[in-house]
Amino acid sequence: MSLGTERSRILAVDVGAGTSDVLLTRPGEPLENAVKLVVPSPTRVTAARIAAATARGQTVVFRGPMMGGGANAAAMKAHLAAGHAFVATETAAASFADDLDEVRALGARVVGEGAAGEVLRRLPPDAVADVPSGDLDAPALCDALALLGAEPAFDAVAVAVQDHGYSPDESNRVYRFSLWERAVAERRPIGDLFYDAAGTPPRLTRLGAAAAVATALAGDGPALVADTGPAALYGALPDGVGDAVLVNVGNGHTVCLLARGGRVAGVFEHHTRLLDGPGLELRIRRWLAGDLRSDEVHADGGHGALIDPAAARPAPPEAPLIVTGPRRGLLAGSELPLEFAAPHGDMMLTGCFGLLRAVRERGVRRPA
Repeated sequence: MSLGTERSRILAVDVGAGTSDVLLTRPGEPLENAVKLVVPSPTRVTAARIAAATARGQTVVFRGPMMGGGANAAAMKAHLAAGHAFVATETAAASFADDLDEVRALGARVVGEGAAGEVLRRLPPDAVADVPSGDLDAPALCDALALLGAEPAFDAVAVAVQDHGYSPDESNRVYRFSLWERAVAERRPIGDLFYDAAGTPPRLTRLGAAAAVATALAGDGPALVADTGPAALYGALPDGVGDAVLVNVGNGHTVCLLARGGRVAGVFEHHTRLLDGPGLELRIRRWLAGDLRSDEVHADGGHGALIDPAAARPAPPEAPLIVTGPRRGLLAGSELPLEFAAPHGDMMLTGCFGLLRAVRERGVRRPA
């Protein structure tokens, strides 16, 4: 990625399981002088709001667009276990499960927008908590940028969220990995794993919700969305390098990608919480050698593993093995020849740099 002076105001937001990472480039400034924020992820913020309502014994009304689950789902279950009411609109409830009957089975009441509003009107203010859903609070982000002296006006907007895809009748882990399988089979360029907001695949419902916010923030400018996996991996890939093993050890998922000529030749994905350092190293070695099967990974609680047989090589690989992600410390002390990526001096913004790279490659950068 060029280190020259910026010409555009490009907003990139990478929404993870632990943090949301924000990058705003500023015209006339080098990329290192961009506005950067690393803040708690929306699912953790939402979980804290639900937990506060639980402590007060309030009814929770959860409404807004679909968002990621995780910490907020655990808080919802704890709220119900404590004997308190939890009301969610259909779009917000989809944050917890594709099949809304699963959410109802937990004890939550799933209603339309009108019914949710009626609950808020009927109950005394001190008896109810109005908890908004959504992976990106656009008004709050714009207010925060304004307070920092950064005008919230953008030439382009790119957002990454992790999406397992709408799959009420099958394992969402299987569906998510099927997208990677297609990328390997077609040897797709990594940059093709980013979507123009208007072209977001319908089954990627969480990404579609993020695309709507990105489009609104972009105004007349272009909007781009991607899964957090490709965003981080693309941000870690150095300019001019086509062959590499890229490893993103995130708070939620660990995703490994084998690039050949800048194209996807292999992928391994697992849940970080189920891995330790030696186990991850062993899996990477077996994956690169073509000895790690998807069914084994899935049975172990992960997503899958796939590599083009023509590209499989015993570790250590000939190509550089580049590691990024907030949990990259799992590989500290590994005997693999690792390079720990910190693009532009900031590892936590790797996903944002991947989004920025994709925006620029599509020719959507605009003069200030």
